Amino acid sequence: MKTMTMTLAALTVGIAGCGGSDPDPVTDGRATCEQSTRYARPGPFVAGVKTVTIDGVVTELWYPADKGTEAGKKRDVYDMREWLPAAERSKIPDAETPLHQTDAYRDLPVSKQGKYPIVLFSHGLGGYRLQTSFLMTHLASWGFVVAAPEHVERGLAIVLEGDLSKVEDEAVPQLKGALAWLKAEHARAGSELEGRLDLAHVAAAGHSMGGAAVSTLIDDAEIDAAVLMSSGGFGETPEGKPLLMMWGSADRVAKPSNIAQAFDKQPRGTRSIGLHEAGHMAFTDLCVIGQERGGVLKIAEDHGIKVEDLVKTLASDGCGTQPGGAAYLAPEQGWPVIDHFVTAQLRAVFAIDAAPVGFDDTARKCFGDRVATLLTR
Repeated sequence: MKTMTMTLAALTVGIAGCGGSDPDPVTDGRATCEQSTRYARPGPFVAGVKTVTIDGVVTELWYPADKGTEAGKKRDVYDMREWLPAAERSKIPDAETPLHQTDAYRDLPVSKQGKYPIVLFSHGLGGYRLQTSFLMTHLASWGFVVAAPEHVERGLAIVLEGDLSKVEDEAVPQLKGALAWLKAEHARAGSELEGRLDLAHVAAAGHSMGGAAVSTLIDDAEIDAAVLMSSGGFGETPEGKPLLMMWGSADRVAKPSNIAQAFDKQPRGTRSIGLHEAGHMAFTDLCVIGQERGGVLKIAEDHGIKVEDLVKTLASDGCGTQPGGAAYLAPEQGWPVIDHFVTAQLRAVFAIDAAPVGFDDTARKCFGDRVATLLTR
C-alpha cells in the first residue's frame, strides 16, 4: 500500500455541472463537428445520483436514468462546508456558503434499458468525492455507472488541518470495496442495480494524486482501462490495458514535462491529450464554485478559516489568472473537451462504438485552440 508520504513526494516533484459551450460548427470536408465531437454533449440518459456508505466509506454513485423521470425535480446541489474540518463548518453561515449545482438529479430510478459499464473515480489530494461532478454526470448520461469513494484520509479537511506525513492512503482498498459492492448489488435480488451492470467492462479514473491509486489499481485483473487527469500515474500501465492521459499545458503541479516523460513509458495505444492553457483544477468543479466572490478559498479565509499553503497552491492552479498574468482556459470551455475525450475513450475501449469516434484531426480542429496536444503511442 502506498503511504501518504510517498505520494506527496511524487506530487511535490510536480510542484518544484455544468456543461459549457458546444464546439464550433465547422467542418474539414470529412465529418462535421457534430459527428466528430458528439460526446461533448450529454447522452441519451439523464444522470441520477445517490450517496451510499460502503464498509464505512461514504461513496457517491452516478448512473443512467430515463429522461422524463427528473420532471419536477431540481438538480442536485452540494455544499462545500461538508469537506471543511468539523470545527470550521459553522464559521460560514448558510447565506454565504459556497454551493455547486450539478447536472444530476438525486435518487432517480436506475434505467432498465441495458447493462452499464463501471467507472471507479479517485479524487486528488485535498479533494472530495464530488469534485469532478461535471464529468461524472456526463458519463452517467452516456450509460456508465460511476462510483467515487470519499478518501477522507487525504481529503480537504485533513489537508486544512495540517500534518499528512503519517497518514496512509487508503484509496486503493476503497476503490476495490466500491467495485465489490457494485458486484454484490448487481447480483442481489431486489436491488436497483440488479442485473444492470456490465461487469466485464470496468475502468478506473483518477485526478492528480488519484492517479497514483489508479496506477496501482490497474494491475488488478478486474480493471480493464484507466484514465489519468493531471497525473503522470506514478507508474507504468500493463500491456493490454488502454490508458488515456489528459492534462493542462499550464499546469504547475502535474507539469507537462513530467506528463510527457510518463507518457513515453506507457504501452502502445496510450493516448495523451493536452488542454491549451489549462491548469491543475481544470479537471474539477472547483474553479467555478463561488467565483463571483473570489472562489472557495477566499470565502473560507474571509470567515476566519486558515488555508494551508499547499491547499492554495493546488486550488489556485487553473483558476482565474496564471502567475504571469495570462488567463487560464476557462473551466466551462475545457469541460466539453474533457467530457468528449473521456467518453469517447471508454466507448472505444469497451467496443460500445464499432470504431473509435472523435480522435481524428477533425475533432481537434472543431475544438479549436482548446486542444494543445493529441497523441497516440
